[in-house]
Amino acid sequence: MNQSVPSTPTDEFKPLISPQLIRKIMLFIAVAGLLTLALSVAGRWVGERIVMGGHSTDSTPVRVTVGNSALALPANMLRFENQRKTGVYERVDAYFTWPGLKGYSRSNHRSFNQIENADQLIFLTLSARTMPLDMSARLEPVYGRLTQNRLSAGQTDLSVLEFGADTRYAGELLYVGERPGQLPFVVRCLRDDNLPAGSRSCMRDVNIAPGLTMTYRFSRDLLPDWKNLDRAINGFVDAALKAAERPASS
Repeated sequence: MNQSVPSTPTDEFKPLISPQLIRKIMLFIAVAGLLTLALSVAGRWVGERIVMGGHSTDSTPVRVTVGNSALALPANMLRFENQRKTGVYERVDAYFTWPGLKGYSRSNHRSFNQIENADQLIFLTLSARTMPLDMSARLEPVYGRLTQNRLSAGQTDLSVLEFGADTRYAGELLYVGERPGQLPFVVRCLRDDNLPAGSRSCMRDVNIAPGLTMTYRFSRDLLPDWKNLDRAINGFVDAALKAAERPASS
């Protein structure tokens, strides 16, 4: 008797993994790899932005015009990103280390990012002149009427005057340094010794060019070095004015 040969289902000879499935797996792996690479690049970019914290290491001079004055300032000395391009501004804000007057870099980033290093930074604002008299010229006609007690100057060769409690400068002290042949050095400082290091600041403004005023702030801890400080900052701004007069290199 003839025995019938059992038929074999055709599915029994199909591969466990079809070419279509292999192509889908390979496509998935490729897409996942691209996504991983993109996330890695984006992560490094975001991480770099976070580390930089809005600073720039680019020391290329930027030509800015404030009032009637043109200045050339390194980009890594300009505090705000929107000021790091050539243009006309009502004011520009710069910062740099003391001593040395260096802009932000990877080697000195701690000076810019940690509050306990506030005495290592100078903050400079350049703006169109709005007052005919700067701080030195205001000593007698303005501050002379608002100050009263003369206090101990401590370790500096500065005179210290106290503002009256009913004046707009209450809580501040006025430091005055005599300079032969020049108007006196005059600076206002916050008085409270209990303030954090970054808040114990002093401020001085100088009419440094026709139509241009510079205002700089620094830690009160730097007052003993006031002569070198004022000379260096005036020299820095003067050099920036002269640098803007030179033709840009091609």
